[in-house]
Amino acid sequence: MEKHDYELKQREDQMINVKSELALVQSFELEMHFDYKGEKFGAYCTYEIEGRGICNIGIYSLDSARGIEQPLYDILYDQVEKYFKEDFHIDESKVQW
Repeated sequence: MEKHDYELKQREDQMINVKSELALVQSFELEMHFDYKGEKFGAYCTYEIEGRGICNIGIYSLDSARGIEQPLYDILYDQVEKYFKEDFHIDESKVQW
């Protein structure tokens, strides 16, 4: 066997041979934008697939850098939580890499 062939064989013997790949996703970050009484808002949360489900919900104004007042947050929170839990459907068109 020539030296070149021997070196090539040695290199091939040292290379890994991948049989399969797997990516385990534990959670998703979900986000949505919505209107409420003529104002624009955004909301986000963490969706843990086999854990707590929907958690860490945040709501913010898209029209202002200031945070939203607590009474308004409380009004929106229940609707946003329900939407994330029941109506938000993850599909390929919504996933960003």
